[in-house]
Amino acid sequence: MSNQEENADSNLNTLGDNVNHLETRFNTLREDVVSKLNECGDCIKSAKKIYSQATEMNTILENKLVNLSNEEKEWKDIKVKLATTSIKGMVILNVGGNRYTTSVETLTCEKNTFFTALFSKQWQLEKDPDDKSIFIDRNGKIFSYILEYCRTQTVPPNVMKDQTLFDSLLIEAEYFRLHSLIDKLTEIPFPNGTLLQKEHCKKLNEFYGKTNQRWELIYKATRDGFDADI
Repeated sequence: MSNQEENADSNLNTLGDNVNHLETRFNTLREDVVSKLNECGDCIKSAKKIYSQATEMNTILENKLVNLSNEEKEWKDIKVKLATTSIKGMVILNVGGNRYTTSVETLTCEKNTFFTALFSKQWQLEKDPDDKSIFIDRNGKIFSYILEYCRTQTVPPNVMKDQTLFDSLLIEAEYFRLHSLIDKLTEIPFPNGTLLQKEHCKKLNEFYGKTNQRWELIYKATRDGFDADI
């Protein structure tokens, strides 16, 4: 056999060995890739499971927060109701011979009033030994409107139509220092006017003879025009 033939056989053997080696490496790499892919697949499954659990937990927590919020609101409502109905906060007033049962919370709905001073230990409270009522020497009938205002922050419509009742209620509101009620009773009687100040409106109503008179502005130049023929 010539040298060329021997070299050719040697090269073929070397090539065969290389191919076998590459095949072995390829199979090894393929197994590694398959193994890694399987691991990735397991990781993805685990991630999906964790995501599902987290979503479920988040839903549970949101529901619990909603329930807690509702329970907190219900508890606050209960506390408000207890504050206005508890025996401890109950007070009996004898106003000019008329007895009223209410609560300290209702009477002290506004700051810096007769009632906040009354129940702030600034004065020595003397209660009737029989019914534990507190006597206040004021108009007992008008006091029903005072108490209703403390409860609802509103003034009945009939008050504004009855001059005698209006004047009496204003006197009592000033005595009990219910500033918000005084403001409601003495609000500007010209709701759309800008020229007359509050004190001017009051003087006009005094001249008219009805302190609670309300006026309607039917013409305003800046609104309706300056033409005299209008």
